[in-house]
This record gives sequence, structure tokens and C-alpha cells, in this order.
Amino acid sequence: MAVMTRRQRRWFAALGGSVVVGALFAWLPLQAAAADLRQGPRVTVGTGQTINDDIYAAGGTISIDGNVNGSVIAAGGTITVSGTVTRDVMVAGGTINVTGKVGGSVRAVGGNLTLNGPVEQDVVVTGGTVDIASGGTIGRDLVIASGTATVAAPVARRVTMGSGDLTLRGRVGGDVRGRVDHLRLDGAQIGGNLDYTSDNSVVLTNGARVAGTTTRHTPTDRGPRGAADGFLRWLRGLIGIFALGVLLLLLLPRFSTRSIDTLRAEPWASLGIGAAILVVTPIVALIVFIVGLLVGGWWLGLLLVPLWILALAIGYVVSGFLLGRLIFARLGWGRYHDVLALLGGLFVLTVVGLVPLIGWLVSLAAFVAGAGAVALVVSRRAQVRPAAA
Repeated sequence: MAVMTRRQRRWFAALGGSVVVGALFAWLPLQAAAADLRQGPRVTVGTGQTINDDIYAAGGTISIDGNVNGSVIAAGGTITVSGTVTRDVMVAGGTINVTGKVGGSVRAVGGNLTLNGPVEQDVVVTGGTVDIASGGTIGRDLVIASGTATVAAPVARRVTMGSGDLTLRGRVGGDVRGRVDHLRLDGAQIGGNLDYTSDNSVVLTNGARVAGTTTRHTPTDRGPRGAADGFLRWLRGLIGIFALGVLLLLLLPRFSTRSIDTLRAEPWASLGIGAAILVVTPIVALIVFIVGLLVGGWWLGLLLVPLWILALAIGYVVSGFLLGRLIFARLGWGRYHDVLALLGGLFVLTVVGLVPLIGWLVSLAAFVAGAGAVALVVSRRAQVRPAAA
């Protein structure tokens, strides 16, 4: 039986990740400065507790059991949202469970994701295993990129998919489109068209029906040429980020060392601040650009975008540098040049990044955590200078 190629799976993961990140940018609450910021090994909003604000949380275990009159933006190992959230839920973690009512949209990236509650707007998810149970409802569109997924909840409008194995069991009001390895309609009722790309034909069981047309496309991006192109892209990416890292080490060696020390000592704080940088900066840039068109200085908004990209790239370098040092220490190598540690860490990160879905999550964590550590070092240095003066 034909299976999805590695290149195709990576494309799905990147697509899903891009959708999730883009959605975060588009829907982030503008009054982030007034948000409830929480971090630590365990972050909890207890049953019966009500928070009249947006919550930004980073921690090992995050539990939102109470009510949040705002949005929940969280990154952690295990995230549970069983209370009511009046706006959006935007989370990234290893294990994610959303069973409470969400008044806005759900955007989630994780290893294992479970959704079993009503969502009034869109659901955008990327994960290794995704289960959208029959206890849930999706008020608008579903965008899903996963290794294995089951969707039993009804979807009011469209489904856009990029998965290895996907089973649809609920009703879909509109079209179902995308690329998939194995697609199974188990009693599902598709109100629109089914347009998919796959090596395998869709399987219809238990009275499943497609009201519109069914169109299947055969994948064409296979063979040695595709593998060679993928290797060249990976190699160019490694060379580019390594060159940036070498410049950072040569021009700012003390800053580089302080950044990796901060990341190692304060991983959760770095992750939380980095997530804020990832999400808030594009919104600020857009606001500055729009205001600048009216009062002048619109170019400042445009300038923020490349600075934001550079900050994330430097964050990736810092994460790779720390990883290289940890690997060399584990191997018992006591004497080595920092450039060699940088190369080793970046090599491992970029190779792991090729793994479908999980690789994208690891890369995102490297960007975010490293950028947060850099921000901590810069902010503390800025605080020290006025005190010294």
C-alpha cells in the first residue's frame, strides 16, 4: 500500500503550523499590556474562580478549570481547559485537552490534542494525534494538520485537512478539501464537495454520503528529485542559520554566553516571554503602520517585521548553541570551540525539524524559548545601566 512521503508530511506540518501562527497574529487581543501573566511549574485557575482578563500562561502543567472572561494564551507540557472561555483559546503543548465552552476560536499545536466541547467559531489544530469528539461542536471552519485524527463533532462550514490518517464521523456543512494519506468517512454527511489529494481512495462506511462532487488528485511530488530538492533546502537552511550564529559568537561572545545561561536557568520564563514576542510583535507592527499612515512614521511598523524575524532567528541560534553544549557535556568532551558546539546543536535541531509534526513543534519551541532568553538578557542589561549611572 502506498504511503505519504516524508516530504509531504513535512509540508503538512509546515502548513498547519503556518495557519496556527498566522491565526495567533490575527486574533491576539490588542490590550495585551493589561493581561494576567502567569508562569511556573503549575498554573491553575480553580473551579468557581472567574478571571475578567486575558490570561498568558507558561508552565509545566496548566489547568483552566474556572471561567475566563477573555482569551487564554498558554504554552506548557500539559494544558487542560475545562472551564468557560468567552474569547479565544490559543495553546501549544505536549498534551492538550479542551473540554470547556469556547466563545471564540481554538488554535492549538501539540503532540496529543483532544477537543470535546462547543467552539463557537473556528478550530485550527496541528498535532501528532488529534481527537475531536462528538461532545464538541465547531461553529465555523476546521483546519487540521496531523498524523492521525478523528473528527466526530459536527462542523458548520468547511474542513481543510493535511493529515496522515483522517476519519470523519460528523456532519460537515460545506466542502472538505486538502491532502491526506488515508481518508475514511464513517457515517459522515458532507454537505458540499469532497476534493482531496491522496494515493488512496476515500472509504465510505455506515451510510456516509457526499452531497456534492468527489474529486481525487494523485500526488506527483515523489522520487529522487524531490528528495534531492528537500536535502538542498535543508542544507541551505543549516548554512544560513549557522552563519548567523558564527557572527553572533564573534561579535557578541559575552552576550551569547549569557543568553544560553539564561535559557538553561530559566526555561519557563524564556518560553513565556518568547511566546509573547512571537504573538505580540506583528500586532504592534500592524498598529504602528496604520497609525503611521495617519500621523507619519509608518515605516517604523515595517521596520519591526524584519527585527522580529531577526530576533526569532537569533533565538533559534541560542537554542542550538545550548543544545550543542549539553550534547558535548553529555559525551564528556571538555575542550572544544564554541563554533563547534554551535554547529553540532544546530545540526541536531535541523535534523529533528525534518520529523513530521513533532519536528515543527521542536523548531517552534527553539525559536520561542531562545528569543525569550535573549529578551531577558537585553532587559536586564538595560536595567543595570541606569542603576550604574
